[in-house]
Amino acid sequence: MHRPILVSETDRLAPSRRMALSLLAQTGLVLAAPAWAQDSTRQTPPASPDAEARLLANLLTRIGVEVDLDGRKALFVIDTGAERSAISDRLAQALDLPPGPPVLVHGITTAQMTPTVRLPHLAFSERRFADLVLPVFPYGLLGADGLLGLDVLSRFRLTLDLRRRRVMIAASGVDVVRRGLSFGGRASRVGLDITDVRSGRFSQLILTQVAADGVPAVAFIDSGAQYSIGNRALMRALDSRLGRVERPLVRVYGVIGQSLLVRSGELADLRLARRDLGPTPLLFGDLHAFRILNLIDRPALLLGADVLTRFSQVTLDYGRGRIALGGLARRPTPQAAPRS
Repeated sequence: MHRPILVSETDRLAPSRRMALSLLAQTGLVLAAPAWAQDSTRQTPPASPDAEARLLANLLTRIGVEVDLDGRKALFVIDTGAERSAISDRLAQALDLPPGPPVLVHGITTAQMTPTVRLPHLAFSERRFADLVLPVFPYGLLGADGLLGLDVLSRFRLTLDLRRRRVMIAASGVDVVRRGLSFGGRASRVGLDITDVRSGRFSQLILTQVAADGVPAVAFIDSGAQYSIGNRALMRALDSRLGRVERPLVRVYGVIGQSLLVRSGELADLRLARRDLGPTPLLFGDLHAFRILNLIDRPALLLGADVLTRFSQVTLDYGRGRIALGGLARRPTPQAAPRS
């Protein structure tokens, strides 16, 4: 889902950067066809077990990191909702990258074949990757030079230290994980709530200890999404429990030309793994991602950067199938999604 545009149905304005909603065009999922085997990406071991990179300020609250492309620096969004990494058309042209085979990209409402390029090398956080085949999207809608998806991230333990604006990446599955300890066994002043999760169809980590205004739900983390969104099953469950409320219609536009009407609302409280977040703005709509992950018929949420940045730290250990949430950051409640 690469940087859709959010527009109120009442004004019918043309999409603009002023009304950007950073749900990515594939709703966080980039599915390759033919399948791209993991072992086709070669990597060299890091110099240290927990290599760090600086999190860069990106558009709105999205989480970006500086990457190295054979000596050229670029800003890529860390997108834990995307099955595959991607690159902007502007950067692909500047690097004169050769074309690759078309791949199938799942958009907001359906799937569509998308052109790719071949990237010889990519490095970040002391990790190097080679022979990447990346879908290409317009820079103006992607909102960054590219993104790092689960094809790169899902073999590791990814720690987003949002308070210090650092990201750490390390081998997954070998370190002790306990409350009050950081991953890697080093003492931490921030207590961590560790929760077991189940794995989605494309390696997404799905939290099962979630409640939205008391409605039990599941959720998956999409760090590339600007705003969080619940499915219509969650909206119906909320209306049944609390009474129906009026939620304005807004339209989400995707990079591959698709659009979807969604509702804009707010939860009185969102509970994640024993943490109460309090009032939380939320969009509601049946993104294609919910169907792909078989979450269309039960209350479910996509957790975007607006929710993630309310924690001091978030750790995603794909090998162990665990998520660790640090303490809640002392910051104002995030603003509601723009209504144009």
